[in-house]
Amino acid sequence: MSKLDESRIQIYKYKANDFKFVVMKTDQGNSALDLLISQKWEEAQKNGVFKYVLNIRQQKRLDGNYGFLAQLNPERGEKRRKPEDISSMAQPFDPNLFNFTKIPNREILFDIERFKCLPQKVTVYSLKRAVDLLLLSNSPYLRMMFNSLCAHASVNHLHWHLCYLKYHMPLECIKLSHLRGPVFVLLEFPAKGFCLKLSSFLNLNTDNLVSWTYFIVNYLQTSNIAHNIYITRAKTKAESDIYDDIRVYIWARKSSSGIKCTLDFIPAVCELFGHLSIKSEQGYEDLTEDAVAQILDDITSHCFFAARDDILGMNLDEKGLTMDYC
Repeated sequence: MSKLDESRIQIYKYKANDFKFVVMKTDQGNSALDLLISQKWEEAQKNGVFKYVLNIRQQKRLDGNYGFLAQLNPERGEKRRKPEDISSMAQPFDPNLFNFTKIPNREILFDIERFKCLPQKVTVYSLKRAVDLLLLSNSPYLRMMFNSLCAHASVNHLHWHLCYLKYHMPLECIKLSHLRGPVFVLLEFPAKGFCLKLSSFLNLNTDNLVSWTYFIVNYLQTSNIAHNIYITRAKTKAESDIYDDIRVYIWARKSSSGIKCTLDFIPAVCELFGHLSIKSEQGYEDLTEDAVAQILDDITSHCFFAARDDILGMNLDEKGLTMDYC
């Protein structure tokens, strides 16, 4: 398989003291990373890189208790590249199918282990870089996301999603319940899942956050349980304008393999977080909180409670995890 010239890829260099552990809701100006992303986005639009221009025609909060954000975005449903047929969590990388070594560098924002040709499974390295990128931003609205195989990943080649979602979202500060160690669980939301918080670790140690997050994710990967991951800025005080925490949400979920989605939205990582991209005007008009909540609960509840019980029964002393948490 011919590969693109790796020597032409620019290296983005940063140090730990570039991290922004506290950001404000009010505009504080862009960090170097924010400026770079904005520049690359504008260049891509100018050069016709995108298959379609982002066009949110309408948006609204659904009435109810959960603050679901619905956005009407028909082009995403109509013009996106056809997803790969994923049939198994164990599906290997196939160099003959579409993958990110086959696209020019102008379509790559950050190159994370691209030429290792890894399947869509989280590695410690990629998880650490996802957390780092979030901390390099001066915006509370930068988010990092991951869909596993059989959880609506569209390409079986290791990749993360990045976006700025410039809205307050309930999962930035929703109440969590303690499970064990630094692991919390999300119960007061239709999408039941696990959560790790940076504030749980002494000295805001990101390596320990990554290690404990990977402990949960790797259990799901080795157990062939489909999952989604969402990393977001968060607040230790809900009423505050200060974003002084990072939350990593992990959802164990029903497999999407072989299921033809007839819904007006695809329940992938953004939807589990409460951000709904709707494909049709009628679907947008008819959407209700009860309907969304039922779908998210159905996708996550059984898998979550089974995974929770497994994790509660594990001997953590055998996992090599640091116990430096609050």
